[in-house]
Amino acid sequence: MSERYSRWTLATLAVVGILGPGIAHYYLNRAGYPLVADVVFVAGYLGVAFLLWHGWLRHVDIGAN
Repeated sequence: MSERYSRWTLATLAVVGILGPGIAHYYLNRAGYPLVADVVFVAGYLGVAFLLWHGWLRHVDIGAN
């Protein structure tokens, strides 16, 4: 695990990253902006997936020794 991020920080990022884009997508769709809602959803989800990879998974050695 990266020394720059604590477990609580990454867990919070995971929860916000799952709920945030979904809630934003819902409200933007209801407001009549379906294309913006889709872009926000995809960008939010991919952004959080990258940050979680960078914080947790990048340092894991899964290669054969």
